[in-house]
Amino acid sequence: MRLNKTFVVGIILILIGIAWGLLLDGIGMREWLLLLSGIVLGIIAGLVQRWAVARQRLGLITPGKKRLWIIGVIVVLVFVKVDINVYIPSYLATNNSGIYLSIVYAIGGLLLGHVLYLRFNPCLSKQS
Repeated sequence: MRLNKTFVVGIILILIGIAWGLLLDGIGMREWLLLLSGIVLGIIAGLVQRWAVARQRLGLITPGKKRLWIIGVIVVLVFVKVDINVYIPSYLATNNSGIYLSIVYAIGGLLLGHVLYLRFNPCLSKQS
């Protein structure tokens, strides 16, 4: 079984995030749950982005609309993550390392979302 490079990079980012999180002193249960939410939000964003790419390849939307979907999803992801950090204050929101750690988890989730979409839509993975 051949592993997708995007999947490997996503998993490596999450593993790096776990190791990094274990090295930080202020990470408690709340912070780990917030990091998990970053992965979930990233996966959802990745699924939506791949959906937009697939729609454009099938000729159902224009390249401009695809670009709008991809950028819009990133903006929404950042907005939701900032909103969560405002409403659920934690070490992640107040420490530079915590902010970067959240970004690593969100990007890892985003890459896993891309792979998940291709996994459940194999006809598009041959075109990629």
